[in-house]
Amino acid sequence: MKKFVILVAVVMVALIVVWRQRLFVRDPLGGVVRDGVKEAGAQVYINYSNDVLVENDNDPAYLLVVQHGQHVGTPVRLKCVHWMACLSEADMTPLVQTMDVTVNEMSSKLVEFTDKAGHVERVTLR
Repeated sequence: MKKFVILVAVVMVALIVVWRQRLFVRDPLGGVVRDGVKEAGAQVYINYSNDVLVENDNDPAYLLVVQHGQHVGTPVRLKCVHWMACLSEADMTPLVQTMDVTVNEMSSKLVEFTDKAGHVERVTLR
């Protein structure tokens, strides 16, 4: 039994290392502020390269990915363990719908972007 647990742990670590660009892990301290108002129900997930996935279950429910290289939009498909982690299909998450936004700042602590209607969205990390 002890060998089996060690084997499972080694396999899990190997999968995390191989899929580190695809694996988004929830940031429990992260938050989303849109036009100065904190969004209730928004969960923030980050991956190894600090790409951001925002999931909001409240109305209006949405999924949003902000990737380095200024790619912002709705992901094609994600496999998620709710409130814990999500796995995308590829290292650069394929998008169903891209958004016309301007990314103002993208760092390891803050992601800020403005949509074409002028709404400013700030995602704080860790």
